[in-house]
Amino acid sequence: MQTIWITGGSSGIGLAVAKKFINENWRVIISSRNENNLEEAIKKIEEETNKKNIFAIKCDVSKYEDVKKTINEIEKNIAPIDIALLNAAAYSPNKTQDFDIKNYELLIEVNLNGTLNCIDVLKEFMKNRNNHIAIVSSPVGFRGMPTAGAYGMTKAAQLNLAESLYFDFKKLDIKVSVINPGFIDTESTRLNSFKMPFLKSANYAADKIFYGLTNKYKFEIYFPFILVFLVKIMRVLPLKIYSFIWKKLGNF
Repeated sequence: MQTIWITGGSSGIGLAVAKKFINENWRVIISSRNENNLEEAIKKIEEETNKKNIFAIKCDVSKYEDVKKTINEIEKNIAPIDIALLNAAAYSPNKTQDFDIKNYELLIEVNLNGTLNCIDVLKEFMKNRNNHIAIVSSPVGFRGMPTAGAYGMTKAAQLNLAESLYFDFKKLDIKVSVINPGFIDTESTRLNSFKMPFLKSANYAADKIFYGLTNKYKFEIYFPFILVFLVKIMRVLPLKIYSFIWKKLGNF
C-alpha cells in the first residue's frame, strides 16, 4: 500500500483527493491546522468510503516546527511518504482592489512559506527514494489579474518554485509536479462575487489529480483544459491587449 500526505486535506480539493486515493487503496494522511475540521473530515471519509486506511495529523504548515514534527510522525510511525500533495492555502479575494498589507502577509505566510517549510523537511526523507512532491498552484499565477494581487503573487511564486525544483531535485531523485486547477466549487471559491467560467466539482478535480499523479509522470497537471489553455494564451498577450480584455469584462 502506497502513502500520500495531503496538506489542507480537511475540505475542498484536499478532502475530495483523500477520498479518491482511499478508494484506490492508498494509505492517506490528511493535515489541517483546524483540529475540529480534521475530525469531521475523518468521519465523513470513513462513512463514505467504508475504509479505515486514513490518518489525520493537525499541522499548521506556516510553522516550521509543526511541519517537522508532522512529517517525522508520518515517516517513523505510519509509513514513508510516496506522494506529498501540498494543497494547504489561504484564499482572500480582494473585491475592492484596495492594497491591504495584512492580506498579503497572510497569504505569503500560508501559501508560500507553508510550501517552503514542507519541501525543506520532505527533501531530507525523500531523497534517493524516487518520491513525488506535488504543489497545488493556480492559473491565477500565470499573469496579474484584477483583485488577485496577493493570491496571484503567491501562486506565481509557487509556479516558479516548482519549475526550478523540477531541475534541482532531479539530482535528489525526487519528482516535482505543479497542479493548476481552474475554478473548482469549494468553500473558498464560493467567496468569489463573479460568475466563474467552466466551474467544476471537487470530485472532478480529485479524479484529474489522481490520474495525473499515478500514471505516467508529468510536470504540470491542469484542468479543465479549455480554461487553462485560454489563460495561457493571455499570458503572452501585450499588456495593451490584455488590459483591453479586462476592460471589456468590466473588471478594470
